[in-house]
Amino acid sequence: MMREGVIVIVDLGHENCQMIKEDVESMGVKAVICNHDADQAQLEALGEIKGFILNGGPCKKVNGFRVDASEAIYDNKIPTYSVDHAGLKGVDLYAWPVDIVERREKIRGFLTRSCNLEI
Repeated sequence: MMREGVIVIVDLGHENCQMIKEDVESMGVKAVICNHDADQAQLEALGEIKGFILNGGPCKKVNGFRVDASEAIYDNKIPTYSVDHAGLKGVDLYAWPVDIVERREKIRGFLTRSCNLEI
């Protein structure tokens, strides 16, 4: 059974956004992947957003410029977890752990402590 709300994984150049989505959903929380430049209307169409995961990675430059999350993603009070991305709200984790158990513990901590979800 999926819990109320959604976690939005913002694609900022990580080749494994789908893996992070699956990690979140393994805990019974709906997750969607969105582009870094999503506007307010696109975000509102996703439903009640409980948290953002800014998922940076090795492909974070496009045409020589570093991509960043849109103002719509930053301009809110929704909990944000930033991985391999130095954005406006800081960096929480510099790289995803390779070990699945350790990676999922990092995600679980964000979901429970920051997003106040019961897992």
